[in-house]
Amino acid sequence: MRVLLLNPPGRGVYIRDYFCSKTTKSNYLFHPVDLVVLSGTLASEHEVAVLDCMAEGLAPRDARRRIDALDPAVVVSLVGSVSWDEDRAFLAELAASGRRVLAIGDVLHEDAVRRLAEEPWLEAALDDFANEDALRLLRGATDEVTNATFRAPDGSIVVRDAPRGAREFRVPRPRHELFPRRGYRFSFARTTPFATVLTDYGCPYPCTFCVIGTLGFRTRPVADVLEELDALRADGVREVFFMDQTFGVRRERALELCAALEARGDLSWTAFTRPDRADDALLAAMARAGCHTLILGVESASDELLARYRKGYTADAVVGAFERARRHGLRTVGTFIVGLPEESAASLEATLELALALEMDFMSLNVAVPRFGTPFRTEALALGLARPEELVMDQGGASATLPTHTLDRAEMLRLKRRMVRRFYLRPSYLWRRLRGVRGLGELGRQLGEGWALVRRNLT
Repeated sequence: MRVLLLNPPGRGVYIRDYFCSKTTKSNYLFHPVDLVVLSGTLASEHEVAVLDCMAEGLAPRDARRRIDALDPAVVVSLVGSVSWDEDRAFLAELAASGRRVLAIGDVLHEDAVRRLAEEPWLEAALDDFANEDALRLLRGATDEVTNATFRAPDGSIVVRDAPRGAREFRVPRPRHELFPRRGYRFSFARTTPFATVLTDYGCPYPCTFCVIGTLGFRTRPVADVLEELDALRADGVREVFFMDQTFGVRRERALELCAALEARGDLSWTAFTRPDRADDALLAAMARAGCHTLILGVESASDELLARYRKGYTADAVVGAFERARRHGLRTVGTFIVGLPEESAASLEATLELALALEMDFMSLNVAVPRFGTPFRTEALALGLARPEELVMDQGGASATLPTHTLDRAEMLRLKRRMVRRFYLRPSYLWRRLRGVRGLGELGRQLGEGWALVRRNLT
């Protein structure tokens, strides 16, 4: 069949992937990793095209023209809670023209039966993009489906939620060449173009506000990852964003991958990891292999909050990880979650002071949202901080989704924006950033991202 992988159009710049959706906090836009992984799987049996309306900046009317020209029999689309009303209207139109529509996204990750019952245009909700369920549904082999909700031939809605206990997964080489060459933006990239690559799936850690920990944890064979990277290298791509939630969970595998990248010697890359995984041996191997930027989850300065939300480390561990990263010459990004129920003006101030003390190169603030399928959502509903019928949420912070026990939504958002301004508008910080830039291309990306970030946090 002719299958279209679609990132739909929208009024804003939406990031919809990996069962999370948000508005961009500055100007960045990654390749949607769900579609990247599915591109190889679906291309193994079908004729596949990609239309990323976010990357191409397509309005709904223009997107519809492109889709009509491609004339797919099946559309596999991303959807997001941040854009759900727009997504459902656009996809309903596609289904009305006789096309089958399968979708994947955070808004379908919980209570998918209800979503299918409410949305007659939706044939199936995929709940795993790293298996063959999409192929099985297109074949009609519904008895083999493992993690999806779909309509049976008799019209009934069937749920398959197999245990996620496997340790490894394999997918055919993702077809990066199907995605637009331009339109994606990554503030940490040293060179362009860049690619988004996934070497594992899910996360083994139980952080209660994060949906990725609900997906189980599996890794790809290193040989498969290298096949993908070598195809990118052959196509002239030398910059990679590894979207693994924690690089180095399985230490020997990570060291094996780093050794292979070091031997190639021509890749430049960014990765996430946890402070308690970032020891000297791993960081040294990553730096030798071409890693230049490390994204570390800080979350909060409060050990009490870190324990309550099951992060599994303390603020002291965070301090040590940033010191080690600097020692190995890595730029650092600290990610934080603000607006948890216990948050106060004082706790936000303490978190900002920690961010300043860590001397990180970039600070990323994520607003707490009750992600579908997470323990935190259950807690937020029980506390009356969220309502089940509220489907639109944005961790990017364009709006505050939740009040806290002491801060209403408007005050929470005001304080979050103040934190961004205080961190990024320090003269010493701006001079340090300017000194660290390598080349005019990186300077342009840094200025664009920086202005977009500040503009979104002016008031």
